[in-house]
Amino acid sequence: MLDSIIWSVFVLLILLGTVAFCYVIMLKLLVPKIKEDYFVIIPCDKASVDVRKKAYGMRMRLNIFGEDVHSKIIVLDYGIDEDEKEQLLEICKECNGIYYVKNQYLKDYFDGRI
Repeated sequence: MLDSIIWSVFVLLILLGTVAFCYVIMLKLLVPKIKEDYFVIIPCDKASVDVRKKAYGMRMRLNIFGEDVHSKIIVLDYGIDEDEKEQLLEICKECNGIYYVKNQYLKDYFDGRI
């Protein structure tokens, strides 16, 4: 009886170690280490639904991989609704790294950065 408990704990620890090793390989070694800043551009128009969820979701994805320091999210406005725009501006104030840019100002935003 005692032998079966010890063996089951031993097998459980081996499985836990295998899962931890797979985590290290998939999320730490395979994700490239980028030392330069980069931009993620999300174009949005009148047909776009829930722009703030898209922007905030992208920020959360970048946080998972540890790329939040090196990345900036730009929401490019091609005519979103005023309600969506107000909600997006709230998110931009709360979150560091999410920016709202109208399409005619995109060139001005990137001058000197590229």
